[in-house]
Amino acid sequence: MNARHASRELALLTLFQLDKQGDGQLHADAVAQKSTMQEQVLSAVRALSAEAEFQIQSAADQLAEVSRYLLDYELEHPTNLESPMDAQVKAVEIPTTREMVEKIEQCLQGAEYLFEALRVPELATLMAAESVQEYAFQLIKLVAEHRSALDEALNQHMTDWRMDRLVRMDAYILRLAAAEMKFMEKVDLSVTINEAVDLAKQFSTEESYRLIHGILASLAEKVSEETGKPLRGSIREQSISS
Repeated sequence: MNARHASRELALLTLFQLDKQGDGQLHADAVAQKSTMQEQVLSAVRALSAEAEFQIQSAADQLAEVSRYLLDYELEHPTNLESPMDAQVKAVEIPTTREMVEKIEQCLQGAEYLFEALRVPELATLMAAESVQEYAFQLIKLVAEHRSALDEALNQHMTDWRMDRLVRMDAYILRLAAAEMKFMEKVDLSVTINEAVDLAKQFSTEESYRLIHGILASLAEKVSEETGKPLRGSIREQSISS
């Protein structure tokens, strides 16, 4: 994980905390002072830590359930049921049934939970860095100051959707990316798109991150033409199925 990704994630979590009503409107006094960032960092780290604890517990519960299932399967297998009570439990073949496949998928999901939880200490450390907080603060201010203009620009690159119809998470991911594209200097538009897609994968759904990729790829082409900011051609063609 790099510092810029931590800044974007911190900005996203902070915007959610500042937008108490869920209507996208941010009070100016809530984002005017950098001192508020320290409070928001602590709040974001607490939220991340709580999520990590939940993910670790979920992983442990899932793995324990699979372990119990396998143990019960082995004990109740005819090979062991027909053995004397004092006989050692014999190993049996694991069936390739749909139920077993589902148990294996549970194990994989548990591993994903653990992997996600392991990133929290690094992220918390990065969020405490002044440079990370500074970049996050700049992004938050840009979203707060230019929300209407950002929404209008993004609406021009949507088909059958509008910003006020999107779920709050997706709307803020788009606003953050658009603000970075349009107002931050020395920005690689391709990186901004990829980072927004990563945030959507982490915090939203598969349908959402595909929608976000399409909207931002279209917006980036216009921004690149207007400002000369770099946009790698591959971003417009690459698959986001991975």
